[in-house]
Amino acid sequence: MTPDTTSPAEPGRVLLVDDEPAFQRLGGAFLRNLGHEVLLAGDGESALAAYADDHPDLVLLDLAMPPSMDPEQGLALIPRFAGVPVVVLTGHAEHELALRAAELGAWDFLSKPIDPDLLRFVVTRALRKRKLDAEVARLRAQQGDDAMGLVGQAPAIQSLRAMVRRVAPTRVNVLVLGPTGTGKELVARALHDHGPLASGPFVPVHCGALSAELLESELFGHVKGSFTGAYRDQAGLVEVARGGTLFLDEVGEMPPPMQVKLLRFLQEGSYMPVGGRVTQRSEVRVVAATHRDLEAMVRAGTFREDLYYRLKGIVLRTPALAERRQDVPLLAACFAQRRGAGLSAGALAWLAAGEWPGNVRELKAVVDAAAALLLPGQRDLDAETLALAAGVPITETAPAADEADGLLDRALVELERRMISEAMQAAGGNQSEAARRLGVSRVGLIKKLTRLGLR
Repeated sequence: MTPDTTSPAEPGRVLLVDDEPAFQRLGGAFLRNLGHEVLLAGDGESALAAYADDHPDLVLLDLAMPPSMDPEQGLALIPRFAGVPVVVLTGHAEHELALRAAELGAWDFLSKPIDPDLLRFVVTRALRKRKLDAEVARLRAQQGDDAMGLVGQAPAIQSLRAMVRRVAPTRVNVLVLGPTGTGKELVARALHDHGPLASGPFVPVHCGALSAELLESELFGHVKGSFTGAYRDQAGLVEVARGGTLFLDEVGEMPPPMQVKLLRFLQEGSYMPVGGRVTQRSEVRVVAATHRDLEAMVRAGTFREDLYYRLKGIVLRTPALAERRQDVPLLAACFAQRRGAGLSAGALAWLAAGEWPGNVRELKAVVDAAAALLLPGQRDLDAETLALAAGVPITETAPAADEADGLLDRALVELERRMISEAMQAAGGNQSEAARRLGVSRVGLIKKLTRLGLR
């Protein structure tokens, strides 16, 4: 791999841990010339103190340090630098130690004597990853109030979020359309959580999982003795959802006999349990979803037209992942973080190169499976582990290293653009206040605004 020397990282705080004064002096000067702030430590105790007090963005760690000069002492430090990339510095004959360091969570390793271009390359990549991880964590923390669980920056997902915010406060029925695996239930939950019935229950039911008879009992309940096995009265999900939201997932799969009974409930708010003789009522908000073309089903006579228009209060559409490919890095990073893992630049590029016909659901499943395959102490998912989890040969889809760098750069630019836009909006357009919120100078903010095309 040829080191990238043309695209330096933004300045970071680097902790250089090495007991050799000459290496501290030369390495520190080299890193400062790149624009980084350098912290120096000559042993494990002072390194941990600097980590606790100064919060570095990256640790360069020599394994052999006083008092014992035993590499085991250096290895034991790696897990102590939690949440920060650790690059291990080794001698030529210490490759076995480097492998053990990786198992303990080291991000990379360099052999002494260290090539300056390689050092610059590794430091740049590590700081970019650190920045991406921090920004993903910040965005995830905002999801409850901002993204409502609908993660992404693509225009299609931003429009969907805006519609959910607009529709949620109403009580109108909503029909959510979109391919399988695009998050239709997430939309339904967001409508519920941000609507007037948020204090009530959210009750999902899969309309295609049961026969017409069982679905009727599931929805509307039954009375004792109404059929074999009905040993007691049983409330239906319509009753369970009273005062909340009833989510009819894959309503296009509903058997025709049930469509008539659901229509009556939507029209009158009343229903009759299986085997019952007394009409009951339940007030719920109905959100339905399907991946099917209901209008085509109406024309074909397989779905009732009057039911379709009852469900179609407002239509929301969830986009396929192919329509929002720019969101793949952020989505994958969020899924990996939930599993306590990170993603290498190569992994991000491999993910972005995939077709993902199963959409977000498939992406999440592959990342979750890959996280389960991580070795003890390994922090980052790589392309090989993801390919293994997906069941495909890595040679068929592995992108080149320069593609990985480009993808990571683009992801960081998009995240930085959103962060600055949000700060400017929160500050009412006041650049000085936005700079204060971001922790940068006003001049630095103006440069960023210009570079990102936000002025």
